[in-house]
Amino acid sequence: MAICLGGELAGPLEDSGGVRGYYEKLEILRAPQHAEHEETKNWVEGMAEFMGRKEFDPEAFNVALVNAALRRLR
Repeated sequence: MAICLGGELAGPLEDSGGVRGYYEKLEILRAPQHAEHEETKNWVEGMAEFMGRKEFDPEAFNVALVNAALRRLR
């Protein structure tokens, strides 16, 4: 059985545009002066809500949730 011992950052939201798109969105979120900041922030909040999350914290990583998902895969 696979288990996760640690990690960093939250997984990307649906339709983030792959790894590159996800990291671009994170950069925009960290730069309030960016021309696309407000649009990206609204998109992230809406997508998080759609996925059943109260909010989206890009720095969050929960080993217990990852391991619960891995247990469901077996």
